[in-house]
Amino acid sequence: MHGRSAIRYGCVLVAAVLAVGLIGLLRLGRQFPAAAESPGLLIPFLMPVLTLALEAGALVALSAAVLSLGPELMTKPLAERVKAALPLLGLLLASLALAELLPRGTERPGALANDLIERASASCGAGKALVPIPLLGLNVRCGQPSRVEGPMPGAASVQLGMQQLRFSDDLRSVEITDLELSAKRSLSLKLQVGTARIVGLSPWTRSPRLSRLGRFSIVGAVGGALWLAALAVIRGWRPGPNADAPPRRFWRALTLLLLASPGSAAAAVLVALDQGQADPPRYALSALAGVGVLLSLQLLFRRARFSGRFLMLGAPPS
Repeated sequence: MHGRSAIRYGCVLVAAVLAVGLIGLLRLGRQFPAAAESPGLLIPFLMPVLTLALEAGALVALSAAVLSLGPELMTKPLAERVKAALPLLGLLLASLALAELLPRGTERPGALANDLIERASASCGAGKALVPIPLLGLNVRCGQPSRVEGPMPGAASVQLGMQQLRFSDDLRSVEITDLELSAKRSLSLKLQVGTARIVGLSPWTRSPRLSRLGRFSIVGAVGGALWLAALAVIRGWRPGPNADAPPRRFWRALTLLLLASPGSAAAAVLVALDQGQADPPRYALSALAGVGVLLSLQLLFRRARFSGRFLMLGAPPS
């Protein structure tokens, strides 16, 4: 049992990390449209994406692995269920420890972006008319004064020109001086603004408010609450008339997605709290989200009278 559940944990972990990491890469690609031209500069931004993906993936994998133990544990007392599923809690903590051991990258991505702009401006001279700004896909047009020009990220048809561009440290806002915006589609549009401040930009990084130990403790507590709730819930699941039916691949995949949904909900709230740099006590909402979805699954399974074999990666009900 331990071997099968550990393998399932590992498989779901890899899939979840790849999925969350891909979302993070897509969001970084929108913020830094010229990243392909200088991928080395993107590494400080990639490390927070990797660690956040590993933490979120660990919660998803824990949910799927623990709930898949239902057929073996549903008739056992809580103490025996806890003992049998203890290795999965150990795998979760090991995954979180690995995430904390990885280099944290930059916790001030906006400061790095501002430094790239300043270095490009300082490179003007010796007959240079245009200096590219790495990652941002913009250029500095040399002159007195110099100006930042280029397409708007995510909207190449919109051209921007500005005297000064400065990001906040967390990339959540940007201040622009002497902005000129022009767009040519069915109608030509030109906008001039003396000073503009854009807020509500969506970063993709872990919250800098939490230390390594604090983060390990908080995410570990969220995972522990989800682990214990899952062990308590599977006590109420019973095998039905199709418990001995042979497994089918489609239903196995569908069931695995359902069993991973409580961890997915907890991970989604965790990521959202990180983006908002929430206070540490608010991370309890992540655990509540996972437990809420878990209870919803219990009601769904009981109401539909699915067989225990179907619930735990087996065949569909009749």
